[in-house]
Amino acid sequence: MSNNVRVEVYTLGDLMTNCYCLYNSNEALLIDPGGPSQELVEFITSKNLTLRYIINTHGHFDHINGNDFFKNYFPFAKIIVYEADVAYLNHPDLNLSVEFFRPYQSPEPDILIRGKKELFELFDEEVYFYHSPGHTPGSMCLSFPKQKWLFCGDTLFSGSIGRTDHPGGSFQEILESLTMIMQCFDDETRVFPGHGPETTIENEKKMNPYVLEYVNCIS
Repeated sequence: MSNNVRVEVYTLGDLMTNCYCLYNSNEALLIDPGGPSQELVEFITSKNLTLRYIINTHGHFDHINGNDFFKNYFPFAKIIVYEADVAYLNHPDLNLSVEFFRPYQSPEPDILIRGKKELFELFDEEVYFYHSPGHTPGSMCLSFPKQKWLFCGDTLFSGSIGRTDHPGGSFQEILESLTMIMQCFDDETRVFPGHGPETTIENEKKMNPYVLEYVNCIS
């Protein structure tokens, strides 16, 4: 199997969520399908790819709103979520879909991530899930060490961080998660956030006000 992993970004849903499609010559996975996308289905099928996984970095509706749509087209794809956010998938009050007057419940997850740093094999290489709570209790990041890619959901944005004023949010926890990210990843690491433009760890160390103000203050 080819290890030439590529990434395409599709902006989906009302809140312009970055849905990432990672693929090689045989298979694909989706990170944070924020809504249905026939274009993305056609991309996967036109390349004769097998969709293996649907990964939700956390349980807010704008990151899970396409789970049922893609499971319908690719029924053998497995939904992956961190265990602390399982309740968000099925409770519209927690996943915030009621605020948009379209209560949403996702299909049940197939695989739960539980550890602070959990090893997983994707595309025949070792990747890691990192627990990064703060935006939600079960927020997580996905690291591809070979490519120096980090998919961080709403934990870290270019020049900002995720909100912590929704149910289950914690400003202290997201600062601790931010510190973990800055300590664990090289400056050259490309950061793919849940919303907005791509960035790098180096850029965030230089210009992110939350990194500049808080990271060195946490023991």
